[in-house]
Amino acid sequence: MRLLSKLQAAMPASLTTRLALAYGLTTAAVLVGVATYLSSSLGNQLQARDEGELVGEVLLVRHLLREVGSEAEIRADTHRFADIAMGHEGLVLVVRTLGGDPLVTLNPRNERVPDLRVLPLATAPDTTQLQTWYPRNGVPSRGIVALGQIGDSGQTVEIVVLSDAGYRVALMREYHSRLLVAVLCGAIVAAALGFLLARRGLRPLRRMASDAAAVTTSRLATRLDVGSAPEELRDLAGAFNGMLARLQDSFTRLSTFSADLAHDFRTPISNLVGQTQVTLAQRRTAAEYESLLESNLEEYERLSRMIENMLFLARADNAQVALGARPLDARAELDKVAEYFEAVAADRDLTLSVTGAATVTADQPLLRRAIINLLDNALRHAPAGSTVQLAVSRGQPGHTAISVVNGGPGITPEALPHLFARFYRGDPSRRDSAKSTGLGLAIVDTIMRLHGGSVSVRSVDGQTTFELDFPDKAVSRAGA
Repeated sequence: MRLLSKLQAAMPASLTTRLALAYGLTTAAVLVGVATYLSSSLGNQLQARDEGELVGEVLLVRHLLREVGSEAEIRADTHRFADIAMGHEGLVLVVRTLGGDPLVTLNPRNERVPDLRVLPLATAPDTTQLQTWYPRNGVPSRGIVALGQIGDSGQTVEIVVLSDAGYRVALMREYHSRLLVAVLCGAIVAAALGFLLARRGLRPLRRMASDAAAVTTSRLATRLDVGSAPEELRDLAGAFNGMLARLQDSFTRLSTFSADLAHDFRTPISNLVGQTQVTLAQRRTAAEYESLLESNLEEYERLSRMIENMLFLARADNAQVALGARPLDARAELDKVAEYFEAVAADRDLTLSVTGAATVTADQPLLRRAIINLLDNALRHAPAGSTVQLAVSRGQPGHTAISVVNGGPGITPEALPHLFARFYRGDPSRRDSAKSTGLGLAIVDTIMRLHGGSVSVRSVDGQTTFELDFPDKAVSRAGA
């Protein structure tokens, strides 16, 4: 592991340089493999040729011996045997009597003639009968000793043919040196060409990096050109464009959120400052001061609710809300919430109706908070004399649905997709801003996402329905 870390640290930072090195090393490995094969093949061919020549020399000497009539004739005409060794570097040829008396000796380097097994006269020589001997240079070499007959006299002599492999080793050593130089040059050329090719091939990537560097908060609408990108980079360009789209959407929402937040904080603070300045402009009675404090208290409570709601949303966004989901009697929970709002409904000449029965898997405090937010929203928009309906039922298999229905003017189709956005209000004039923080429905949406469920809304024919869909197995983000 430590060695791997060191290798990674030693790698160049440039991707172009890494690719060039990879090209060079790959080429070097291929060339080494090819050179090894060629070297082995050449060595084997040279050895086979030398061994074949040794066998051929024995056959040729035997033929020449059959053409002479005596030992004296051989001594008198040794040049015909000397011609055999011409062009054969490192060849040793000795023709001697059985008693060891030399008749022909061709041994330029005065190598010691070894005692090898003698091949009978009736046996035809071949490469399987070659034997190993060692000249002065210590290189293992091959040789053969066979009997030959002089003419028709029936006299036999020994034919010793040896091949010194030292010249072949020197030849292969020089060949290896040239191969090494060729491999190094090939690897360097491949690395240089690889660098140029990689630099040219990575040009679209550098262009993408340049385009990405030009993206700023004021240019989030910039997108990379996916069509002109190579196929390997299209997924990356597409993913980057998707990220930019999400960033642009998040930045737009954040900007809107900041503007709405500033507006909603400014209103109660302006009220507090204005009322206090007016009251302190002259002496007031105790009742007037008490009225000012009561009015200020309402604004403080509103600010407190806003801050509490924003903290809840922030904790939920960062997975810091512990979800203690358990089976609950949904009808009982609706009854408790309806009982709590009964007086408020009566003041507004509204009737609450609770129907259905089912079990829901949810966190009790968060469930009540979601229902309270929906019911509070319904009571504020329902017309006097109407009924606000709360119902629980088993929706699709494995799910429990809780709905809150109220009458009224309804919600425009343009506003429906934005209802659960933070600080969104269907009334652009914000006439109801003193009673609503614009976070209630956003909190409902967050609570449902914490439970792995969803909230939906539909507004048809003057009737608006909010529906909470709870799965039987709630999903908790606690500790995620």
